[in-house]
Amino acid sequence: MSKKLGKPKKDKSKKLDEPIMHEGHKLKTRRDFLSHGLLGTCAMTMMPGVLDLLANGSAFAQECSPAVFDGKTPVMIFDLAGGCNIAGSNVMVGGQGGQMDFLQSYRSLGLPADMHPSMAGQLDQSLGLAFHGDSPFLRGINSRINAAIRAKVDGAIFCTSSSDDTGNNPHNPIYWLNKAGAQGQLTQLAGTRNSDSGGRSLMPMESFNPTLKPVQINRPEDALGLVNVGTLGNVFDEAKVQKILKAVERMSERKIMSFQEQSLPMQIKELVKCGYINSQDLISRFTPDAIDPRLDNDVNTAFNDLGNGDQRKVATLAKLLLDGHLGVATVEKGGYDYHDKTRATGERRDFNAGELIGRVLQLAALKGKNIMIYVLTDGGVAARDEIDNSADGRGKYVWSGDSGQRSSSFMLVYRDAGRIQLRNNRRQIGHFKESGGVENSATPSSNSVTNLAKLVTANYLALHEEEGRLADVVGDNPFAANLEQYLVFQKI
Repeated sequence: MSKKLGKPKKDKSKKLDEPIMHEGHKLKTRRDFLSHGLLGTCAMTMMPGVLDLLANGSAFAQECSPAVFDGKTPVMIFDLAGGCNIAGSNVMVGGQGGQMDFLQSYRSLGLPADMHPSMAGQLDQSLGLAFHGDSPFLRGINSRINAAIRAKVDGAIFCTSSSDDTGNNPHNPIYWLNKAGAQGQLTQLAGTRNSDSGGRSLMPMESFNPTLKPVQINRPEDALGLVNVGTLGNVFDEAKVQKILKAVERMSERKIMSFQEQSLPMQIKELVKCGYINSQDLISRFTPDAIDPRLDNDVNTAFNDLGNGDQRKVATLAKLLLDGHLGVATVEKGGYDYHDKTRATGERRDFNAGELIGRVLQLAALKGKNIMIYVLTDGGVAARDEIDNSADGRGKYVWSGDSGQRSSSFMLVYRDAGRIQLRNNRRQIGHFKESGGVENSATPSSNSVTNLAKLVTANYLALHEEEGRLADVVGDNPFAANLEQYLVFQKI
């Protein structure tokens, strides 16, 4: 006897319009939404705010509105690719007693005996942080700023050895600085190179956040491209685009149920609505007049030749940083592997980098804003006993080869209200040996550029009295109870 087969019963508990997801998996990143077919690249272009709402947890709000901007100190990172000189011939370094605990000789760091920092005129402390009196970095900086600006600057040098002339050094703390609070209203991270760090040196892999990869910015047009409403902007002028987005907002439901109780498709619909509203807000606030450096009188004063490639890229990033549109930016400058058996090449390139730093400080002063500048390099360089007596060689020893043991990095902080106060009366973290190399056992960061990136982040946090957040930001605290002695400044 055969059984009568009926139609299978439908499981009404399952919603056929919901995507299949692994148990416990939440859609948070652009990659998640793309992999489930919920978002196309066009939607990503037109509505950049949608996924940001998901990522930061604010998608459960019942009303769509622009995020509140905290506005901590912006940071510009100079990545001098190739392994340049920072220690000794530029920023002064010493023994365990700090910058003023001079080494007996700075020969391997490029200075002949008559240029020892103990000699008259061979030391300059006008920026707080001590530089050699004939430092090309310092000469470049001072070519753009006056005594009033110098009086509002101070800094620190970090004595850390680094692998020679390689992009594999995890030097760049760009993601951790952003997580620590260096954030922007328009975009978070930017760099002059299309890389995960925005420069040549890597970021520590544990810091990497693929949803925050730096946008590449090298000119004003790149900044203008940050405000993008997709194909609408190619067809209509700004006023008409705003009307269209307003109409979309009105078409959406005025009142909605609690976001958490909605089905996923309805949640997506609501997020799309928020995306359009945020896009409209972007258009109204970030106009060409607001973000184009060519239209900014202060920028044109500090950067007097935007036809110059270096000035153009640094000016564009500096404006975005100082106006609060961007959190952290990396400027890569190549050619700093200048051990070509001369001194002149290195002097010219260091002066150029210093001049760009000076222009950033000048712009900060003109705008009345604070900024932190961090200068890193992949490796270092050693000198030999041969003098370059050319005009640009300035009677100093020639650079002869790579030497990661003679590496360092340094930071400068401009505080518009006046020079920031020291925390422990020291501007040097770690120290050098009498032989002219880094003492690798001095601190947890002396022989680890990853720990150096963590220490720079700790010092940024300390500017805002948040050094206690270090482990939350970078994942651990390798300095443990000794962290305090590695912090340089009081609250900015």
